[in-house]
Amino acid sequence: MMKKTNTTKLVSLLFSLMLLSGCNDYLITGGASSFSAWQPLLIIATSCLMLIPILSLALLIFSQWKHIQFKITLQRYLHGSLILMLAIAWFIEIGLVQRTDSHVDLMLTLFALGVQMALVLFAFVRVNKQQKMLYRANNFL
Repeated sequence: MMKKTNTTKLVSLLFSLMLLSGCNDYLITGGASSFSAWQPLLIIATSCLMLIPILSLALLIFSQWKHIQFKITLQRYLHGSLILMLAIAWFIEIGLVQRTDSHVDLMLTLFALGVQMALVLFAFVRVNKQQKMLYRANNFL
């Protein structure tokens, strides 16, 4: 439990530092700016947003040959990654406020979130179905 708390604190600290690094243009100039400091962070966030559903799909396919405990752990990972994706999408939308051509980025973000939600739902249904089958097999007699 202690390690999980330390990890959560570290992640929140890193997220706060990323937000502050993007805001330094705004604070230095005292007004609206081009958000050029956000660009590397936005590229990293967008690439992570696109890679998470691909990794989730690969793990979901790989889990076909694994035990039920692996599938339950994978389901927890998928739920956590969906929450991470929502945080990344929020970060991307904050960074793209001043850009007028952000419609493509928004569509890619929504598509990635939709794919991840579908994978989470599919994993939930599959694990639930397999747990019911195991319960029936154990309580047959």
